[in-house]
Amino acid sequence: MAAVLQAEIGDGPAPELATTSPTAKGVTRRWTSVGAFAKEVADARVYEGIHYRTSTEVGAAMGRQIGELAAVKFLGQSAIAADAPARTAAVQ
Repeated sequence: MAAVLQAEIGDGPAPELATTSPTAKGVTRRWTSVGAFAKEVADARVYEGIHYRTSTEVGAAMGRQIGELAAVKFLGQSAIAADAPARTAAVQ
């Protein structure tokens, strides 16, 4: 998800990401980057005991690769601007 969002945003300023909890009344979490949001989600899964750190890191790396592939295939661009021509050629 983060790689696709980053491809959509490009090199421009990222919009603020925010969510409000339906159970913790009035609590809103804000992130200034897609990466910060993805890291907090990954950390929360470890803190809750849902995943081990290693599985979270492997899953995040796999998710980045899948997101990059999706961005190149469906958006025609890479989430990593410098890699766009090389990744596009490699995927075709």
